Order: sequence, then structure tokens, then C-alpha cells
Amino acid sequence: MPNKIWEHVSSQIEDSIRKYEYAPGDKLPTEAEFSRKFMVNRHTLRRALSHLQEIGLVESTQGRGSYVRRPAIRYTIGKRTRFSDQIKNQSIVATTKTRKVVVRTATRDVAKALEIPLGQKVIAVSRIGYAGDVPISMATHHFDFHRFPTFQKVYPEHQSITQTLVNCGVLDFTRKWTVVRSRLPGPEECEHLNMPKHVPLILTKSLNIDPLSKPLEYGEAVFASDRMELDIASAEAPPADY
Repeated sequence: MPNKIWEHVSSQIEDSIRKYEYAPGDKLPTEAEFSRKFMVNRHTLRRALSHLQEIGLVESTQGRGSYVRRPAIRYTIGKRTRFSDQIKNQSIVATTKTRKVVVRTATRDVAKALEIPLGQKVIAVSRIGYAGDVPISMATHHFDFHRFPTFQKVYPEHQSITQTLVNCGVLDFTRKWTVVRSRLPGPEECEHLNMPKHVPLILTKSLNIDPLSKPLEYGEAVFASDRMELDIASAEAPPADY
């Protein structure tokens, strides 16, 4: 039996979630509404919600409120890895928001993956991926500027990397390798992914190749680890120093 007021409140909310009075993805009542319902102060209510967040039933973000956590989304990394298809296959609406498309100089990792000289121009496409209205990933995709000089002009018409590549003459591409690591999020990632700073990110580095096995796109992505489940289906081993 709960022996503290916040434990009693937490137990009541948990019971409502278990009974599907609040379904996965539902927004919970506001702190003020819960405080009135349970006749407790906001400090007690926040402690109760914090506990529910710790046990994985609720996710709370400043400015958005508290939601019943959805089951983790499975994201399979295989020979053909497409964000939209992966999410849509789970009956969830998938969207991406482009943050910026810029030309920059290739770093060591980018140059090595794309097999171009260090410092050569590359196109970097930065996007946020959503499952429904929930942000789940941030990614930056790098392409050789000299190989795709019209990419930056064509991309805004489609807002799709796959369609832009088709327009540039690349009809298909496959995943060659993927590296998976983890780390804590920075302030920008916490903001865009609506996640607390203590929840780890899943970090991936990957290389896609064209039908002639030529390096096509080097990507770096981060996923909210409490919302995603990665399934590594098949891939070659990456270079040792990635």
C-alpha cells in the first residue's frame, strides 16, 4: 500500500493508464486539473508524475505537458533503410521536417566515407523525423557536392532525399554499413526531440551506396532511446576507425 501522498496519486494515475482510461499517446490532464482531482499541491503531483516517468509509463516535456508513453517504435536497419517506410509499416504517420540544406567542407569522417578529399565541398541536409506528432530522430545526410551540383536546388521541390536522388539520376541505393553508439543529448537535441537531458540518445553513423557500389551518402543520426528500438537486420562491417 502506498504510504506517501505522492505514491497514492501515482498509483491512481497508473491504474487509470493500465485500464486504458488514458490510451498510449494521450495527453494527460494538466497539473492544475490533476491537483484539483486529487486535492494535492503541485509539488506532490509533480513527484507522482516524475515516478511514472521513471518507470516508463509517462513522458513529460516542458511546454507540452505529460503524455502516456507509446510502445517503442521498431526501426529496422537493413539493406534498404527508408525512414518513411519504416514508420508507415507500423501504421503510424511518418513525416520529416527539413531544418537546413547547406554546402560545407567535408570532415574526416565524411571525406573517408564518401571517398573524397578532406575539405572538399559536400551538401549537408539536416532533418527531424516524426512518428505522428512525436519527434524521434535528428539526422544529417552528406552528399558529394561535385557529384550532385543541382541537389541543393532540386531538394526544396520534393522535400525528399529519395526523390531528389532520382531526379539526379540515382534510381536506387542500399545500406553498406551502420555503426551504433550511445551518448547523452545536448541542449539543441533536448529541445528538438522534446526529451530530458538524462535520457540517452542512440547515435548511428551509416553509409549508403549506389547500384555500382560507389559511396553515395554518409549519414549521422540520433534517436530518442526511450521511443525507438533498433533492429540490425544485415550489413557489412564498418571500417575499424568509425
